[in-house]
Amino acid sequence: MKLNLLIVLPCAVNAARGNATTAQRLSEGLKSRKHQVAIVDVDGLDNVDGKYDLVIACHAVDAAPQVQAWCATNGGQYLVLFTGTDLNGKPTDSVTAAVAGAEHCVSLGSGPGRRAKDLFECARGKTTIIPQAALALPRSTKSDLPEGMPKLSSESELVLVPNGIRAIKNVSETLYEMKALAAERPQLVLCFAGHDFGGKYSDEFHAELAKHNWAHYLGDLSRLELSAVVNASKIAISSSHSEGGAPNSLLECIAAGRPAVGSDIAPHRELLDKENCFRFGKEMRRLVRSTLDDPQATMLTTRKLEEKVRFKHGLSAESLAWDRLLLTITKGAN
Repeated sequence: MKLNLLIVLPCAVNAARGNATTAQRLSEGLKSRKHQVAIVDVDGLDNVDGKYDLVIACHAVDAAPQVQAWCATNGGQYLVLFTGTDLNGKPTDSVTAAVAGAEHCVSLGSGPGRRAKDLFECARGKTTIIPQAALALPRSTKSDLPEGMPKLSSESELVLVPNGIRAIKNVSETLYEMKALAAERPQLVLCFAGHDFGGKYSDEFHAELAKHNWAHYLGDLSRLELSAVVNASKIAISSSHSEGGAPNSLLECIAAGRPAVGSDIAPHRELLDKENCFRFGKEMRRLVRSTLDDPQATMLTTRKLEEKVRFKHGLSAESLAWDRLLLTITKGAN
């Protein structure tokens, strides 16, 4: 049985954001299993015609209520994919109603799955965990580095923070904590990349960033540019307060053979293992320092994480899990 599916995003389809990356990857995986898949953002939902076997709302807060309304008007059923920020704070009545009305829900990790069930009692008996897969970055060379990339020497130690500029990503703490390490290691270069959500947090971050000639913001990067930056890096850091699952940015870095460390939150622990997670700034600096100082131990740790990503976060495993779930849901409704 092949399905006609619609994925609805809270952001532009081609945005350099995790939701868009997830949707594109899911789309390709489901198409490889012969399903038909279209992707649209919530603003374009009213212009969608036709019937779909299932609509996937990528974000409980910013997509599910609109998808619920569209399905009520046009007929059909929908699924809610919890993607991260939709699991922060107390949900509104309209969001809770949208989750309650969903045929099923999906979480990208065990920790976020538990959080979803705590927030939404209605999701407790209908939430499936499907770990997010790693989408390999394209092959790149030094010529693919972005225009804003600082000049690197053979001695440079590039530390990459690839998950955008937003309070929930806690990038200001990373910048603050790397000051002490940069004072020890003049060869250290810190680069932030990803979507900048703007606002007061962004303004304050950029004001502080401008004070340090060893720290840079590269902006939204194409996947080719990101690949080149990842290849030039020594380590990737995510100091997020919250994630909806294993972050796309860290998955891609690990799949490319780069070490990674993260804050001590459930999705990071699931991906990186506890020994590669930090609870506070001193631990962050210790992990980064040890990664840079002991290449042999770092290589062994990174190979272990690569294997974990390959098996637990493989594209085939993800698309197969989605294929089975969607067929079960739609058969049950018919």
